[in-house]
Amino acid sequence: MSEQLSAEDIKYQNFIHEMNPNIANKNSNSILEQLKSLSINGEVEEMRKRAKDATFVVGQLALAGQITVFYAGPNTGKTLISLKLIAEAIANGTAGENVYHINLDDSFAGLIEKTDLGNRHGYYVISPERFSNPNVNFSELVDRLTVEGVADKTVFILDTIKKFIDVMNKKASSEFMATCRKLTSAGGTVIALAHINKHKGENDSGIPAGTSDVLDDCDCAYVIDLISEEKSAAGTTRTVEFRQKKSRGPVAESAVYTYVKNDEGDYNRMFNSVQQVNGNDADELRAKNARQFELNQDADIINAITSYLQNLGKANKATVINHVMTSKELSRRKITACLERWDQSSEEGGLWTTAKGPSNSSIFTLNTPL
Repeated sequence: MSEQLSAEDIKYQNFIHEMNPNIANKNSNSILEQLKSLSINGEVEEMRKRAKDATFVVGQLALAGQITVFYAGPNTGKTLISLKLIAEAIANGTAGENVYHINLDDSFAGLIEKTDLGNRHGYYVISPERFSNPNVNFSELVDRLTVEGVADKTVFILDTIKKFIDVMNKKASSEFMATCRKLTSAGGTVIALAHINKHKGENDSGIPAGTSDVLDDCDCAYVIDLISEEKSAAGTTRTVEFRQKKSRGPVAESAVYTYVKNDEGDYNRMFNSVQQVNGNDADELRAKNARQFELNQDADIINAITSYLQNLGKANKATVINHVMTSKELSRRKITACLERWDQSSEEGGLWTTAKGPSNSSIFTLNTPL
């Protein structure tokens, strides 16, 4: 006759069974035996088969078998560039034949454009009408893919996360990421597109919107920032940079891309115009963007100093500071810092230069523009 189990024993058994319903010795009295049954040691060969060996599916930014999140503001080009790079991966055979763009954040015309591109480049588009309850629909889909053992053949572009969950809800965000992790643990791939906050961070860079759960629970994350816009006959050339926030694996720390936004709004032409900027060109663009950011920060002081020096031709430091303090009601510290920051030759990006005057004073003169 078997020994009667205590309430505590039954509680432990239920706890272990809930964690792994397939354990062989479900009725064992030993918690250590039950605990061993939770280990994955015997499954390592199967796990190795499912693992992906550094297979890139979105440029050098996203790996197969991982959750990657791209954060960006509206109209930055996150969907455009993601689709362009996934199309290249499909053509190269690294993304497979089961790439799905779950497009829940687009107009009807936009859906037509993306689907036309999908037909040409080999990915499938799922519209909001087919995903009427996105969070539930996606969870059910992941369950089915894992049960049938085909999750490892799939790549999902989730556009955008806010259509699946309330990103300000920690519980919902955590549960959603657990669903994504279930897929990637079975070998699938998730590329999730998300938004940044309205307010920018240091150096004018974007800040991921919502709670930290999505960022905490993903494998890789990038913030996409607009670096520059230049008008030309073809349209407006936009340059954006992907800056790494988190990584697991040999992904790029950053990447710079350009595309041409044409006046006609032709998405196919925009898609074909996407190009990566490499090496020194990317470094120059970053430096140019950093300089413009500093210029924008100092704009009021620069305008006041420039106007004063244009009228006088040259002036000593004390005179310049006193004039700007009076006209702009700015602190001496800020004005002094601005004077020193832009005290370089034109070739070095400066706006004025100094020379020694009487009694070792500093005399400022405007630079001649290059």
